[in-house]
Amino acid sequence: MNRNRSIKVGMVVSMLSLFSLASNADEPRSMLDGDVEAAEASVVEMVTNSSGEVVQIRVEGCETCSSERYLPSRELSVSLSGQPVPAGRLVGLSGLSGTLTLNANSGMVQRVDFWRERGGVRVDQ
Repeated sequence: MNRNRSIKVGMVVSMLSLFSLASNADEPRSMLDGDVEAAEASVVEMVTNSSGEVVQIRVEGCETCSSERYLPSRELSVSLSGQPVPAGRLVGLSGLSGTLTLNANSGMVQRVDFWRERGGVRVDQ
């Protein structure tokens, strides 16, 4: 009887641990957590392959960047003034200024937020 109870308690603890890990993975990260860094660049160029996938991100005019070229993470998200940008619209944004969010451990880009001037480029064009 005691052995069955130990197994049940162990299973419950294991399941709670898994739920905790899953919920932490979905939490938004903050610069204060120390695992992401932000860098502002005057020029951000999205390099794509023939399938339209981003394979490299080049930057110019970035004082805090450790490199002029970065690899994108698998979960790369791109926005223009806070609005999500569909993959098919990325080419038109290359060359604009933007903020990169980098994974501090891997050095890969997790997010690019392009800036636009008032009356400038629109996401839905």
